[in-house]
Parts: sequence; C-alpha cells; structure tokens
Amino acid sequence: MRRPPLVGLALAVATLVLLAGAESAEAGRRLPPKRSQALIRWLEARHYQAEGWVPEPTIRPSVPAHGLNVRTWLSPRAVEDLASGAPAFRKGTAFVKELYFAGTDEVIGWSVMRKLRKKSGRTGRGWFFFETFDGRARGAIRGRGKPVCVSCHAAGQDYLLSPFRP
Repeated sequence: MRRPPLVGLALAVATLVLLAGAESAEAGRRLPPKRSQALIRWLEARHYQAEGWVPEPTIRPSVPAHGLNVRTWLSPRAVEDLASGAPAFRKGTAFVKELYFAGTDEVIGWSVMRKLRKKSGRTGRGWFFFETFDGRARGAIRGRGKPVCVSCHAAGQDYLLSPFRP
C-alpha cells in the first residue's frame, strides 16, 4: 500500500528532528553549560575529558589569579581554530582550566571560558566566564564579559592566554 505523500514527508521531517535533537544533546554534553549547578555537575563528571578535547601535556605553573598549578583543556572547536590560524575563535569554542592550587594531585576548582557570540567585543561580552575555587557554584565568578576575567584575558588571542597550542 502506498503512503500519501504528506505522510512520507511527515515521517522524513520527524526523523530529521529526532536526529537533530540527538546531535544537539551530544553537542550539549561537549560544551560546558551556562547555568551554575549544571556546570558544576558537568565539570565533576569530567565531560571536558571527552573525545576531541585536548589537554595540556602536564600540569604547569600559572598566574596567581588561578592558583599555583593548572591544566587547560581545549574543546575540539578550539583545537580546530588554533590549527587553522584563525585570529578569533568561533562561537561554541570552550576551554576548561583545572585548578590545583599548590598541589598537583587533586583538582580543587575550575575556570571555564565558552564563546557565546561570533564577536568577542571590546569588553569580552561574547565570552561566558566561570571560576570556582572550591568546586562549588556558591561564590563562583560567573557571567559574560566579567571584568575580573577580561582585565587579564583581553591581552590574549581572542581572550585566550594559555600558551599551550596542540
């Protein structure tokens, strides 16, 4: 029995919507969420250590603002953009910095950057920043273009200061 053309079209559209939703959910797991509690859960689950994210080879000394020792992870899009030599990162680029403070065995907190807009802007409003020094959302620095973050990161390549290049 032959289906009416609209039924076939409806099935095709439904299939595309389901596939797009699955792809979107997968992409959502690859990018750090913007809501504090969801972001803490994402960080605790180490989703940034997923396929495609690239870590610095070792824990390294950092500027005092992030504690003494850190390790930065670059999202797949960040790796692609750095490899291409692009002067600015695309929307959806993300970085996660593990904060170890004086030690090197235990992650104590995290710093996160996620590009939300095509253009970063002079005040960094194209970037979402998050930093927790104790692994909790309470008291964390969180938001777009946070002056405490931008004051240093504006000197970097589209706000990236890490010297690591994969």
